[in-house]
Amino acid sequence: MKNSKNHITPPRLAEKLLNWFIKDELAEEVLGDLDEKFHSTLKQHSARKAKRNYWFQVINYLRPFAFKFFKNKNSTISPMKLHFKLAFRLFRKNTLISFASLTSIVVGVFSTFLIYLWVNSEQTTDQFHTNYAKLYIPVIQQSAVDEYEPINTSLFFKADYSKYSEIEGSVQTIYMSPNRLKLSYNNEIYRGGGMITDSTFFDYFDFKLIDGNPNEVLKKPSNILLTQSMAKRIFGDSEPIGELIEISQRGSFQVAGILEDIPSNSSMTFDFILPIHAQSFWGTAGIEFLLVNNSFDKNAFDEKIAGLGRNHPQFKESTLSTVAFSDTYFNEQLNTDLLSKHGQAYELDTMRLVALVILLVSILNFTNMQSTLSFSQLKAKSIKQIHGAEKKDFVFELVASRLVYMVISIIVTYVLFLVIKPTYLNFLNLTLDMNELNVLGLISAATFVFIIATTLVALLQTVRISSVKALSGQLNNIKSFKAGKVLTTVQYVFAIALIIATGVIFKQFKYMQNKDLGFDKENLVSFGFFDRVEYSGDDKEFYEKSQEQKKNYDFVVNELAKIPGVEHFSQGKTPFDNSISGMPWKLVNSNYEYSEIKLLSADANYAETVGLKIIEGRFFSDSLDVQRQNKVVINKAAMEFWGIENLEDAKLASSYWGGEGDPYQVIGVVENFHYEHLSRKIAPLVMVNFENIENPFTLKVQEERFKATIESVSELFQTFNPNQKFTYTVLEDKLNTQYEREKKLTQTFVIFTLIAVILSSIGLFTMALYETQKRIKEIGIRKVVGASTGQVIALLSTNFMKWVLLAFIIAWPIAWYLMEKWLDNFANQTPLSWWIFAGAGLTASILAMLTVIGQSFSAASQNPVKALRAE
Repeated sequence: MKNSKNHITPPRLAEKLLNWFIKDELAEEVLGDLDEKFHSTLKQHSARKAKRNYWFQVINYLRPFAFKFFKNKNSTISPMKLHFKLAFRLFRKNTLISFASLTSIVVGVFSTFLIYLWVNSEQTTDQFHTNYAKLYIPVIQQSAVDEYEPINTSLFFKADYSKYSEIEGSVQTIYMSPNRLKLSYNNEIYRGGGMITDSTFFDYFDFKLIDGNPNEVLKKPSNILLTQSMAKRIFGDSEPIGELIEISQRGSFQVAGILEDIPSNSSMTFDFILPIHAQSFWGTAGIEFLLVNNSFDKNAFDEKIAGLGRNHPQFKESTLSTVAFSDTYFNEQLNTDLLSKHGQAYELDTMRLVALVILLVSILNFTNMQSTLSFSQLKAKSIKQIHGAEKKDFVFELVASRLVYMVISIIVTYVLFLVIKPTYLNFLNLTLDMNELNVLGLISAATFVFIIATTLVALLQTVRISSVKALSGQLNNIKSFKAGKVLTTVQYVFAIALIIATGVIFKQFKYMQNKDLGFDKENLVSFGFFDRVEYSGDDKEFYEKSQEQKKNYDFVVNELAKIPGVEHFSQGKTPFDNSISGMPWKLVNSNYEYSEIKLLSADANYAETVGLKIIEGRFFSDSLDVQRQNKVVINKAAMEFWGIENLEDAKLASSYWGGEGDPYQVIGVVENFHYEHLSRKIAPLVMVNFENIENPFTLKVQEERFKATIESVSELFQTFNPNQKFTYTVLEDKLNTQYEREKKLTQTFVIFTLIAVILSSIGLFTMALYETQKRIKEIGIRKVVGASTGQVIALLSTNFMKWVLLAFIIAWPIAWYLMEKWLDNFANQTPLSWWIFAGAGLTASILAMLTVIGQSFSAASQNPVKALRAE
């Protein structure tokens, strides 16, 4: 509807009077404010009252401070200072839009910065080591169909790297899990992960020593280094340096140094370090790292060492090569006890995309709101232009306004980060390796980029202002509204896509948590009981200790059977045990080569305890089999892998255990069950009946007697381990821990999606507010001629809901494609469900409707007489 009062202007005589007496530096600001006030009054009252009020304001300025005749050098305001005053005044005057704009900057920059901290921690894992890019790990491929795995070439093949000019040196590393070594101090037992390594370890890796000389601490075989947290656990606030710690079956070690706790962006984690030369043999091979120089050519070097292991009887078909240390973190195939912490590249890509979406939504939101504010002031700016203001003045005014937003948002964002930092870092287990000044610098830089990006659009609008069109209302009615709707639609495309992605990610997480694993996971409890008897070089001592332990073991087995709440129990590695490793196996009398197959040790009670289903043959039996007999049970995946049809003719050979000359008879096949993370498919598995007393016990406990059973087991444990606390693991809890990382990332994703939706809703609310204000008289006329409040609300809401519907139509195929690609990272994946997409559209529609209807109802409920009083 055409506004009939567009031709009415402020009284010209009053304008001339004001221009005659007021100071030049005040004229532009005062004329603009009076013009804006005039048109605001005109919308609500008669032209006569608007002109009368204008004269009153002019006369009010007839005061000495405003007279141009009284020039005062000290009172002169510099143009830039004036622009800043105008910017602050505009900021305070338009409180709602200013607050919403500031929220967009703060939330956008703050969210992006938080995501950056996590992404940066992941992608810079291990990069704090100076030699990060120069370290390589020797690996072996046991057959053409196998994956590469680390191997200690110096131990197995007596490799001499000193003859290779491109190798500067090598370092041996062995990881001892917490159940391998017990640390004792003042009759208290402590467990932790141990690193066994060469005295030159700190020449290769840059773990920080708080106390001790890195060049000396590992030379003495009786020294031990502790991390800060481990030292705190053992010694409390006492001085640890020089204290003696007993290590089970290894002797006494003196604390010679304290390490700073291992940072979160390290793929290696351990609690203490021991010199490798403290013992002649540690019971495991470990891995080695090679330090290369600038002349190193990976392909050429790999060719040199490719056949190094083929003279060894266990590795006749092997191929040696190297893997860069920098490639191990995002390579789950290269999984060792030491390098067991891995990242997922798809998680980084997902969070980067979320950060980009939030940043774009906040930029579009800020641009939309500031454009709305700018177009609402076009008439005032055009009058200033007619009165002599140049476009550069508007540019300076814009820059001053943006600087105000930038300074305030930097302060708010920085304070907000200081408040939330401890919670956020603890939630994602991050170590912040930058000081507060660097944090402030990054936040300032991000905010500056944000402001520059949004200012470019505003500058384009500013330099294209036409005073004639602005005064006629053409720009205000057409360009600003269409541009605002387009920007709001783009925001909702991002928001809806994120809602869909959140639904799919959450569904996949729940799918992995609740999927049938192929065994009975309920009320399964595992715990370690006996330590491994280590060989110290004395055969007689080793034999006596082994016999004593066997006697104790038999007693414990009998006692466990007597506990009322124990339904079944067995010994062996439980599913999802990270120490389940592989060995080279092949089908005898076939064309198959040796392949790396997962190996799991289990006793005769294992299938019954865990709840495995036998689909062919039988499981191990105490009456039919003996320990370490050449018999194996395989899973269905292994049966299909080798194409086994008749178990009687199926024999397997391991290159580690005698090869084809000492084969193992396949006596049974179990249904496939998951024993690794569900992102991986079920791989072939060989189960052997090997009794290792140090293996953990697994108990199937009656649910109603769970607490009493655990107490009974604890008492039995204390009988043989009086100074050690009994600890156990409930398998269901362990499974939940397996997906703790996914759970936290899912929660983080939900939070940032909610932020994007809120930002989009703020943008829509601003557009709705502007639109209803612009159409206030139209609403009044419609109500006078009989339109109900509901009809007016429907009129205003329908316009916006069409754009939200368009956003859903655009977002749907984009989200479908991206989430299909994302699900490809999982071997076991949930299907894409239509209800997730429908729910996302419905959620976005409801939020948008509530946002628009709230403002529409406020406008529709006004008294039409008040709106039309001047007509």
